[in-house]
Amino acid sequence: MIDFELIIPEGWVHVPTMPGLSRLRERTIEAIVRHALPDTLPRDKAGPWRRMLRRELTDATDEAERQGARAVVLPVQELHGMRLPGTMLLSVLEDGEETQNPRSVLDSILADAGPDGMALELGGCPAARIRQIVESGPIKRKAPAVRISYFVAAPGAPGVWAVLTFTVLSDGDVDAAPVQAIVLLFDAVVATLRWADDVDVPTEDELLAQVPQ
Repeated sequence: MIDFELIIPEGWVHVPTMPGLSRLRERTIEAIVRHALPDTLPRDKAGPWRRMLRRELTDATDEAERQGARAVVLPVQELHGMRLPGTMLLSVLEDGEETQNPRSVLDSILADAGPDGMALELGGCPAARIRQIVESGPIKRKAPAVRISYFVAAPGAPGVWAVLTFTVLSDGDVDAAPVQAIVLLFDAVVATLRWADDVDVPTEDELLAQVPQ
């Protein structure tokens, strides 16, 4: 199968959300919770925080699965004392339009986006970057967020697309310097995208063996 890879920074995690990988997802979430709130912390104080973090991660990955995403990528370590408020969904879509020119599809996407769209190349393939401001209601927050979506054509496989969407939360000002810095950080991760053909997908048991107990 054709798939894409990203270079994930240290302190970030890749949580699979594909059907059939529920055990791996649960194990990964538990590893994140233990890393963030180790067992050495007092149970009465750390317990509520563990439950909240576990619920947030479970809700995020459940929603990603409902949207057909293959994985969620998110930072779990603080940077300069701040937890980075963002998550990214990774998907591979097949639209069935094998005869359609990918650049024509991207041109249509960019036309709809207007000034919030940008044409570029990723991994040597044509792509589009779309910026959107998401109001607080749909994301159940008190403040809006910045959402960036990338559409990347697969090489030699018309109709196959990588779709990467990341959302960065704000305190109210989506143009604030900290928000823009986090957007740039996610952009840098997306810039590492590389397509790979004939990917040998490991089994869930093989992947579980790589996750700390």
